[in-house]
Amino acid sequence: MNLKEKLVKIVGTKRVIDDPAKMVPFIKGESLEPLKMPNCVVSVKDAKEAAKVVKLANKSITPVIPSSSGTHARSIIPAQGGIILDMSKMKTIHDIDKRNRKVRIEPGLTWGELNSKLKRHKMMVYNPLFPRSDSSVITTLLEREPRLNTRFEYGEQILALEMIWPTGEIFKTGTASFKKYPKGLGSGDYPYGPGPIDPLRLLQGAQGTMGIVTWANVKIEHKPKADKTFCMPFKKFDDMIEAIFAIQRKRIGFECLALDNLNLACILAKDMADDFERLRKTLPPWSLIIILTGPQYFPEEKIAYEEEALHIIRNTVFPGSKVLDIVPGFGSTHVLPDILRSPWPKKEVYWKSRLKGACQDLIFMTIMDKVPEFIAEVKKVAGNNGVDPDALGIYIQPVDFASSAHVEFNFFYNPEDAKEKAKVANAYKESIEAALKLEAHFTRPYGKVTSDLVYERASSYTGMLKKTKAALDPNNVMNPGALCF
Repeated sequence: MNLKEKLVKIVGTKRVIDDPAKMVPFIKGESLEPLKMPNCVVSVKDAKEAAKVVKLANKSITPVIPSSSGTHARSIIPAQGGIILDMSKMKTIHDIDKRNRKVRIEPGLTWGELNSKLKRHKMMVYNPLFPRSDSSVITTLLEREPRLNTRFEYGEQILALEMIWPTGEIFKTGTASFKKYPKGLGSGDYPYGPGPIDPLRLLQGAQGTMGIVTWANVKIEHKPKADKTFCMPFKKFDDMIEAIFAIQRKRIGFECLALDNLNLACILAKDMADDFERLRKTLPPWSLIIILTGPQYFPEEKIAYEEEALHIIRNTVFPGSKVLDIVPGFGSTHVLPDILRSPWPKKEVYWKSRLKGACQDLIFMTIMDKVPEFIAEVKKVAGNNGVDPDALGIYIQPVDFASSAHVEFNFFYNPEDAKEKAKVANAYKESIEAALKLEAHFTRPYGKVTSDLVYERASSYTGMLKKTKAALDPNNVMNPGALCF
């Protein structure tokens, strides 16, 4: 019995695909790297089926690469062929616990589906900047994409979870490890178990190389009773730094983010042909967006004292600057909370693809004071490679009350233009090298180009990851060829 026949025995004929044309959607994403084809795609409906596939892979020494959703921001690269383990059909919401503010979900559940369900319960998940509507919630959270909320307690939104080790054993973490969970005493809302091992840390950012999550408890919050949003315009990012620090030190607002006018125009333009250029010219070079929120009790009072504090900071720290309740060229800010707390609409072209059709993201962490250096250097590198520096989008997200910053450069390009694609590829690679020289911290080194450059500069860290991978995955079947990313 060959591998396909054994897989059919586990999941059935209709859920094993080996036609190359039908497998392309499972691996294709927005990436400058060439696609690589797996041997087959196997769709599973639950953890038991997934575990059986992983155990079979160990017996036959066949690579397994997990996939959770129908869309990928970055291509899935089965470097050595093997099995794409498709979990996109695992979409169950097992329970919504409003009292303890958590929801238990499976990996195939998308942002659009979860957002729609939680809205009916007047609950929400603090999301990153416009996750794709049909992308996996669990995958997004495991990849450590920064939330718009800057508070430390929302930095990790996954609580207890169920996972499959690379050898095929099913395992539950923390207070979900009680044998009768969820019907027994285990609450499932605390991730740490006895002893020092924290499997969540092994899985975060590991892209299915250290294990596979089959469900997770995710933090949720009550939707605010009231919101008030402000836009602060700045000519240079340098001028914005003190404003960010002052606002974050006072714990003012929940969501806070900074966008250049190119990215903000791509997001807010109703029609790219008619609105984009007008909007970009009208918008300030930089916009700092702050959303004040009112909780379940005394919401208006909380917003009032935070707004007063915001204006005091404006008058004392950066006099002469503006705190606006409109976005220049767009209109009132009152619509922004609903926009920013939702995934990008499924029926619309994704915002990063609106300008030219594709986008390559350069993502890293640094301290806020160094952001201007990175902006100047990446724009210089872009110009040296024939990429218009003013055509780079920039998004800065304060993290943990601005103790650090998520920095994101968006290289927009036409995927059908080979020359432009080559220029962007060169500029992207040299920008990574330049950022590393400035001591950028790449927590998510996506793609072979980035991971090779990052891991070769962190030899002790890389060595420890390899030892950990070898211990957990003795047959090297889980996403082989990729240490993590």
